[in-house]
Amino acid sequence: MVADTLVGRTVDGRYRVESRIAVGGMATVYRALDLRLDRLVAMKVMHERWAEDPDFLARFHAEAKAAARLSQPNVVGVYDQGEWDGLVYLIMEYVPGRTLRAVLRETGAIQPALALTLLDQVLQALDSSHGAGFVHRDIKPENILITPDGAVKVTDFGLARALRAPSNRTSGALIGTAAYLSPEQVSGQPTDERSDIYQAGILLFELLTGEPPFSGETSWDVASQHVNTAVPPVTELNPDCPPGLAELVMLATKRDPSQRLATVGEFRARAAALLADLPAAGPLTTAGSDVTTADQPYPSQDDEATTTAAAPAAAGRNNDGSATDWGRKIGIVAVILLLVAGLAAFLWFNPLARAEVPNVSGDKPEKAIEKLTTAGFVAIVGERAFSEDVAADRVIRTDPEAGASAREGSEVGLVVSLGPERYAVPNVSGERPEEAIEIMAATNLQVVGERKKFDDDIDKGLVIGTDPKTGTKAKRDAPITLLVSKGPAPVQVPSLGGMSEESARDQLSDLGLSPRITMQESETVPEGKVIQTVPASGAKVYRGDSVEVIVSDGPPPVEVPNVIDLPRAEAVAILEAAGFKVKISEGVVTPLDRVYETDPDPGTDAPAGSTITVSIF
Repeated sequence: MVADTLVGRTVDGRYRVESRIAVGGMATVYRALDLRLDRLVAMKVMHERWAEDPDFLARFHAEAKAAARLSQPNVVGVYDQGEWDGLVYLIMEYVPGRTLRAVLRETGAIQPALALTLLDQVLQALDSSHGAGFVHRDIKPENILITPDGAVKVTDFGLARALRAPSNRTSGALIGTAAYLSPEQVSGQPTDERSDIYQAGILLFELLTGEPPFSGETSWDVASQHVNTAVPPVTELNPDCPPGLAELVMLATKRDPSQRLATVGEFRARAAALLADLPAAGPLTTAGSDVTTADQPYPSQDDEATTTAAAPAAAGRNNDGSATDWGRKIGIVAVILLLVAGLAAFLWFNPLARAEVPNVSGDKPEKAIEKLTTAGFVAIVGERAFSEDVAADRVIRTDPEAGASAREGSEVGLVVSLGPERYAVPNVSGERPEEAIEIMAATNLQVVGERKKFDDDIDKGLVIGTDPKTGTKAKRDAPITLLVSKGPAPVQVPSLGGMSEESARDQLSDLGLSPRITMQESETVPEGKVIQTVPASGAKVYRGDSVEVIVSDGPPPVEVPNVIDLPRAEAVAILEAAGFKVKISEGVVTPLDRVYETDPDPGTDAPAGSTITVSIF
């Protein structure tokens, strides 16, 4: 184990670090002594990537202050928080004991009455926090501590909310275990108290069955099932579960939040009614050590515990301590049994009966078991692990390793390959970047940056796709770049001069632009034809923008000159000079050859180039 340089130091002049308790994905937890108050505390030191994020730090301090106001027996108390020598730390109540995850690893499913008793204490913690405006969002066995006397403590209130909010550096990393995420957390919908109710329902499912409801090859496989698949009935895994209890799990884990139990209070009341009809719960023996952490994805050495019990009174002795006849007989039998057991042990553990562990690497487990059995060993399939070199369902190695000398009849564990560790890049098209980062994290992939691109279909600021592409098989923590939409690409305003209004409308609409028609008189552009656009042709605009199309309304009107009583030739010359065409209307006889009337009348406006009818007498 690498030495921890923080152990032995005094943080902030007050907290002397005594030992490291556990290391997790977000923080390292230490046992420390508060020198000022002379009491043991748990110190959670956030990892560097969080400590360097100013957005997270602001939320962290605010949430820690708020969480410190929570005072309830089933909530791990928050005492202090601060920054020192580049470290960001949180001081919490020190709770000796074990995580519920460690307990479940040993016990598997527990009796319904005990499950409800444990759950009630979790619900009491949630009821208190909801009343204070807190939603935990990360209820799971790793966040639940069991003290040596069986009491329940829930930890990390406020931290999940501080971590989940987006920031410049972290962009809202996913906080939560895939097996316990609510559907709304996976799909990026708003979360409230009903997310805690869902997670408490999943917790009750695991308490009753010994395993969570969903499993899969990747975290994303598991997370997506919460959205797309109803939690299976508890009775499928535990046929002995009382029907009412199975129904309670179902009501708490509805995928639609509006169909779930509405409040923690209702959850507690239903659970209490069921508990009243069950046989009394037995004790949960869990004397333990330093596990005051909810950020412990794997068991650590500190997660082990020992249980001590008073030695039973000696049997077969008189009150004065002397042996009775009956006691002597028991003693003789015991001695004989010990001798027999000792002989058997000698024969079984005889160090002379040893053999070399054969090399079964690359074999199918069945073939490996056959070889090991022939060599005199008991073969068991133990760990399964990813391997870049050994194909799936083939043996990677043995424990003890091949070639080692081991006692005949002893167990040899097989480590079987899961194949290369690969995760399919999920489809995050249309998601906000911070939600896409959460989805990637749940799939064991890491977003390392963003690249902006124009896109006609995806709104600005949302994810278009990824590099590498959706469906690509990538290694754990492989770098993923999000392609984020800049919105539609700009387009150039086309040249529409001289086009008909209809053609201009069609061409702009095809480019995704919105035409706005304005009529304007023109002496040079025929009526109904486009004079120009605003913005002018060649200008860059964006799809959806409005473009003004100025269409000719023809030349401006001209006042009809007064040619009444003028000779024919003179009147025609004046009207043509004004830009009109002239039509003569005359009778059979025109003795004076003068104008007596025009249509339109003199002084009225008429379109330039229009025809004026002149009546001659």
